[in-house]
Amino acid sequence: MQTLPRLVRAKRADRVSDAFAEKIMLAVTAVNECQYCTRYHTDLAQETGVDRETITTILENDVESAVDDDELPALQFAQRYAETNEDPGREAVAALRRTYGDAMAADVQAFVRAIYFGNLLGNTYDGVRFAAARRVEAARTATQQLASRISYRLGRLRERCPI
Repeated sequence: MQTLPRLVRAKRADRVSDAFAEKIMLAVTAVNECQYCTRYHTDLAQETGVDRETITTILENDVESAVDDDELPALQFAQRYAETNEDPGREAVAALRRTYGDAMAADVQAFVRAIYFGNLLGNTYDGVRFAAARRVEAARTATQQLASRISYRLGRLRERCPI
């Protein structure tokens, strides 16, 4: 809940272009492998003018080849944030601030935190959906086995007690 107001402030401040923000979000999503965020932010990145090759390169976790030197520190921070489960370390945060200044670094962090949370939601949804599908399949298999046993027993009963 703390991230939403920060994200709104970052969007309003307009220190981070929409294309740059999408690259940041794709860098986090590439680490977390959220299929929903990947699809959504790929489309948004294209709408903001990011070319397909850059998107693909970021999604392959190769940010060094994907962006210019001015965007690279933010994308590396984004990856580190995701790789360390929200704990990039004080030095990484300090380096981000030295590179971009306090205000823009806070904006970058807001985008990173927002997409990280989105990735968690998407991946959790997939986990729950997968677990539910496994349970449904297990119940279906058990029901089929039970029906087969009942059918077998009824057949044996008919053989023994013809009426």
